[in-house]
Amino acid sequence: MLIMIKGMPDIRLLLFSLYMLSGCLFCAHAQERRSPALAVKTNLLFDAALMPNFEVELPLGRRWSVNGECMFPWWTFSGNQYCQQILSGGAEARCWLGNRRRRLPLSGHFLGFYAGGGKYDLQWLKEGYQGEFFIASGVSYGYCRHIGRNFNLEFSLGIGVLRTYYRHYHMTDHYRTLLWQNNGHYTWIGPTKAKISLVWLLNRKVKKGRAR
Repeated sequence: MLIMIKGMPDIRLLLFSLYMLSGCLFCAHAQERRSPALAVKTNLLFDAALMPNFEVELPLGRRWSVNGECMFPWWTFSGNQYCQQILSGGAEARCWLGNRRRRLPLSGHFLGFYAGGGKYDLQWLKEGYQGEFFIASGVSYGYCRHIGRNFNLEFSLGIGVLRTYYRHYHMTDHYRTLLWQNNGHYTWIGPTKAKISLVWLLNRKVKKGRAR
């Protein structure tokens, strides 16, 4: 709404109107904020090792979230001398720590519980291992930092147990034939995953009074 002031020049009237309009827009913007509806991620450590991966995290209010992940490198190199084939997936429930009213959702410190599994074929020159199924489960701790309007950087470490059934093979006939050597079970207790993830936040606008 324009306010007419007697004797005010036209340019000053225009500037005064713009000032009043910007104040109204600021007040309207103050009544809403941006909250992530979904987060899409990639683990930069796996990317550096040529292991494509993909994650999706869904916030459940301010305190909880659910994270799902998959990894799918499927490569052979140098005429079958090297093989890196992994197909795995997992899920993680996370509890975000601290005063959540003072932090953006999906940011800060968190504790999690995760479980997952998959299969693999890993070969270096003439020695290789195949696993039709492995399973891993444990607890995680991490920290997620806001680095841009729609981006976070996440650091996390998971410690737990990994159990796999494997078959050991030896390549012969110029890397064209697999000669089975032995098989067995292997159990590892300790760090089972590490992440430095780039996070893309898919935001939505919500009213201040409606945030949970």
